[in-house]
This record gives sequence, structure tokens and C-alpha cells, in this order.
Amino acid sequence: MADCLRKELLYSEKRTRDALFQVIAEIIHEQEHTGEKRIVSRLTRDAAVRAEQQTALPASASVRWDIASRTVVKAMVGAGVLLTPEGRPVSPDITAQGTPVAIVRDEFQDTTEAFLLEILIQRLGDVTVRDHRALAHVLFRQFDREVPIEDLEDRVVVLLARLADRVELRGDRYIARPPRES
Repeated sequence: MADCLRKELLYSEKRTRDALFQVIAEIIHEQEHTGEKRIVSRLTRDAAVRAEQQTALPASASVRWDIASRTVVKAMVGAGVLLTPEGRPVSPDITAQGTPVAIVRDEFQDTTEAFLLEILIQRLGDVTVRDHRALAHVLFRQFDREVPIEDLEDRVVVLLARLADRVELRGDRYIARPPRES
């Protein structure tokens, strides 16, 4: 599962992803006061620099913040949580990197992590209800024994429920529905 997300250039560890989520939200919030609108490529670079400066995670020195910020921002664009000044999601196409970002959607972390689940379901094609623990490990692995795996599995099912309009359960297998025509 991690290899699938790596192949799609979407894999990041949970602590790193959370640090970048926080920094990106801060940067976008600051922009509201300055009137500046960073394009996606600048937001990605600025987030990497700031997260590296601010983060005191164990093993943080081994994090490639430039790569992690690209994977997190790519997931956010894919999830449609970065919005233009006109309030439209940044398009996940060739124009994305040059698009100004003005707003981040409410609940953007959950929406982005649900998008990662959806990608796994689409690409792997064989994700079942028996895979909740494996999904929890790949998406939320924190190397912290104080975080019960059951809590992480509950997080997986809550995010899966958010996908009810795009993913269905057939028997015990999750199936991605074809995208609707706009």
C-alpha cells in the first residue's frame, strides 16, 4: 500500500504530513492579512522550509521536507482542498503549479486523507474490510505505542464513510465508483 502511494508520489508519514498541514494552513491564513496569493509551487517550497525550521520531531533530521511537501501538496490538490481566489479547487493538471491559492477548505486534513484512501482503493482494486489495520498502518503509522491501533482503525472507517458517494462496499470489497460527468 505504501509502495502504491509512493508510485503515485503521494506517500508521506503521518507526523510529517500533519506538520505540513499545519504550516500550509498557517501560510494561507497569513496571506489573508497580507493580500498575497502564493502559487502552488511557491506554497510547496515555503511549506517545506517552514516545516523544517519549526519541526522538532524525533528523526526529523532524516525527513526530506522538499519531497514531503510535494507529496502532501499533490494530495491536497488531488483532494480539491486548495482553493483559488475565485473559490474553485486548484485543478490537478498542468496548470496546478502556477495557480494562486487563497483558501484551504474546512476539514482539509480529513478530506486529503480520505483522498489517499480512495487512491489506494482505485489503484489496488482489492482492498477489503479486512484491510482496515493495513490501511491504518500505511496512512497513520506514528511509531508511537501510546496511540492504540484500534483508534487508527476507527479513523480509517470514519474516512471511508466520507467516501460513500465515491466508493461502495460490494460484499467485503471496496469498489471505487467511476467519476461523475460534470
